[in-house]
Amino acid sequence: MKRILFLSPRLPVPADTGAKIRTSNILKQLVKHFQVDVISFSFETNDHLHKKSLENIGIHVELVKMHEPSFWKKVLGVLFHVQPFSCLKYFHPDMVVAVEKALREKKYDLVHIDHIHMAHYLKFAKQLPCYVDEHNVEYKILERCANVEKQPFKKALYRQQSTKMKKFEARYLKQCQGAFAVSEDDAVILRAITENAVNTSVMANGVDTRFFVPNADAVEEDSLVFTGSMDWLPNDDAMIYFCKEIMPLINQKKPQVKLFIVGRNPTAELQAVVNKNAKVEITGRVPDVRAYVYQSKIFIVPIRIGGGTRLKILEAMSMEKAVVSTSVGAEGINYCNGGDILIEDDPARMAEQIIHLMEDDDRRKTLGQAARQCVLKEYDWDIIGERMRKIYESP
Repeated sequence: MKRILFLSPRLPVPADTGAKIRTSNILKQLVKHFQVDVISFSFETNDHLHKKSLENIGIHVELVKMHEPSFWKKVLGVLFHVQPFSCLKYFHPDMVVAVEKALREKKYDLVHIDHIHMAHYLKFAKQLPCYVDEHNVEYKILERCANVEKQPFKKALYRQQSTKMKKFEARYLKQCQGAFAVSEDDAVILRAITENAVNTSVMANGVDTRFFVPNADAVEEDSLVFTGSMDWLPNDDAMIYFCKEIMPLINQKKPQVKLFIVGRNPTAELQAVVNKNAKVEITGRVPDVRAYVYQSKIFIVPIRIGGGTRLKILEAMSMEKAVVSTSVGAEGINYCNGGDILIEDDPARMAEQIIHLMEDDDRRKTLGQAARQCVLKEYDWDIIGERMRKIYESP
């Protein structure tokens, strides 16, 4: 049985963000076929307890204590360092020691780099095949942040960081045996910036179709729902945009409709926007998002920034929910617009689509049923895991 060294910027449990959900599910798939050792930075005081959930399924976990950098260290890193700050902050001498020690004491067959931010450590494993799992094309996210940012100084910073990140991604991916992209769109971009120097495979996001199941007994309210970590800029931007531009149009014609924003750490700006609309509620962190999804008629994904694929969409589709999304929000998913999802980028037309869908029970049911069939066919984690197994077991 092959042994994999798995390097992660954060412990992926509890799986309370999109990135952690992907990482934790990939680990669950890998440990079925390989011996897996994880070395991860630890930012939370309870990580030593959380890691037991991975150890209980046979994964060895070593934590490297890390603290969030100070404000001034962030400023200096953003302004003056040649590397993008989001990658720079994950290069730490204690991680170097841990990686070198692991490579010295055990015989590994390959190294799995979770997120491009950990690619610094490739140079310590040059003798081994290394694969980078690109959860997103990071420079594209920064580029899109710049495109929607109104404040000139922030816009300039996003553009600067995007340029640095593009160079970083290209440089380190070229040193790998292979790279994983979560969508064909992302794979095309990665192949372009690396000049096809690395074998880039699509390893889509998945969903646990046995956990995110339909609930025929759920009583739906006249409500919309959005889920996600609200300290993640694309989610924050999406909800501020929706609350300002789209929700008022919906409430003009349907004043009873509510919006539930389900996710941890909402920003002060989002809180201020929500406080102006009594029909919008931020729940904060909840033990199980399914309850809010079940009770709502429509799952919305009005994302304008991002890349990769949205796990939240796959989860909602698996639960047979009608989904209304922007084209960016549904990027990377092999959908059929009007068949298993509704795509709309214009705010007024999105409001109209939502209003009509709220009134049409049969249409919502048809969309939801088609959506679940889509994820069962292509996006179950077992399917994703089998694709990765074949690559890692090849000579």
